[in-house]
Amino acid sequence: MKISFEGKTLQDIFKEMNSVLTAVTKEITAEDLVAAPTVKAQGPGPDPFNGAGPVDKPVNNPVEKTKQRTAKQLENDERLRERALAKQAEKKAAKVAKAPAPEPKPVPPPATAESLGLDPAEVVKVRQKTIEDLQSAYANGFQKEVFELLSRFGNGAKSFRELPPESFVPIREAIDNGALT
Repeated sequence: MKISFEGKTLQDIFKEMNSVLTAVTKEITAEDLVAAPTVKAQGPGPDPFNGAGPVDKPVNNPVEKTKQRTAKQLENDERLRERALAKQAEKKAAKVAKAPAPEPKPVPPPATAESLGLDPAEVVKVRQKTIEDLQSAYANGFQKEVFELLSRFGNGAKSFRELPPESFVPIREAIDNGALT
């Protein structure tokens, strides 16, 4: 229960509180109730039952009792669920079986100086010349082209140190064909 008091001054509120307390503490009679100050009830709203509970109103249509399922019916339901799951699994398996398996791309063997038909000394010369050309191109604003050559011919390498010596031969050919211009 919550009681609130209103007044213009603190003394008015104390007088109102005192009158409520005295009314509660002494024997309550009808006269006291009339003399007691009226207090507004505060709360969420009107009483939802309004004096009539759910038991007070008879129900016109009683709720029908549901039949209990027998053990045989429950078994039958379980079998039907298992059949449906089996059909779904068969459909998925059929889709997987119909889909062709992707063929792996053949990976070429890594190039070596011998497989390219070059002398190892010449590969070192090509490597040095290619590194010089790539560094000067990078310094002159062709960074994008340099990184593209490294990634395309150097298996995604980001620097010259990551490249094997044989990778410089196709990079040199690309530079000679105008890849940095």
